[in-house]
Amino acid sequence: MSVIARHIVASPVRSASSTWAIITDLLAPNEGSARTALQSISGVASALIASETPKDDPIVVWGEGPRIRIYCLFGEDAIAADDKDEDPFAKCPTIGDWHMSLPSSDEDLPWVEAELKQLATRVSARTLGEAVQDEEETDRSSENLQINKDAFFRP
Repeated sequence: MSVIARHIVASPVRSASSTWAIITDLLAPNEGSARTALQSISGVASALIASETPKDDPIVVWGEGPRIRIYCLFGEDAIAADDKDEDPFAKCPTIGDWHMSLPSSDEDLPWVEAELKQLATRVSARTLGEAVQDEEETDRSSENLQINKDAFFRP
């Protein structure tokens, strides 16, 4: 599985809602259901960005293409913007069957999950430091991988 990371400049250079607008433009540059879904969760996503949850724990998007990890830069990192990477993706990450996981603090998780459940079926939340469920399933499936060396080296 390939992974692409982006680092988006946030506070104090941009407001949380402006930062989410940049992320929405990157993930869903064209009008459609994905863009509508991302815009519908703007309030929740902006609150999480304002809490600086995507600083060390990324917003993760997965589906038909490579896994996308989006981090936000805050404070002096945002001002210096040395790690800034806001380039568009070669292929739209929200085409087809896609999902998103947003990082949330423990205390915010209940209301974030409740809001997301009402607003967008493809977006979920997880506690800071928790792996994305889909990643864990992928990792476990490769644990039992066995190669038949006789078949592999057969002429």
